[in-house]
Amino acid sequence: MTLALVFADDAVEKMLPELTPTERVAVTDLMAALEIEPRQGEQQPGYDPNAEEYIVRLTPKRTAGRGISVVYRFHPYMASNGACLLRWLIIGP
Repeated sequence: MTLALVFADDAVEKMLPELTPTERVAVTDLMAALEIEPRQGEQQPGYDPNAEEYIVRLTPKRTAGRGISVVYRFHPYMASNGACLLRWLIIGP
């Protein structure tokens, strides 16, 4: 089985160390899940006709901390089975 590639952009990479250990695990678990099923969460309107925009909301129960919204772009035609780029982590109460 070929897996989608998952990357975090610079803004996300800078935010990861600011997360608690359990919040970081929830985000990395989502990244692993996106490799298997890249179309998760709520699809959002996007500006790139070759890509799909999604938002996944991680609840405080799932993160054992704050709620985190993960915004990512899925390019179905990049690489052999698509690629996801995590663009934003929106951290809430």
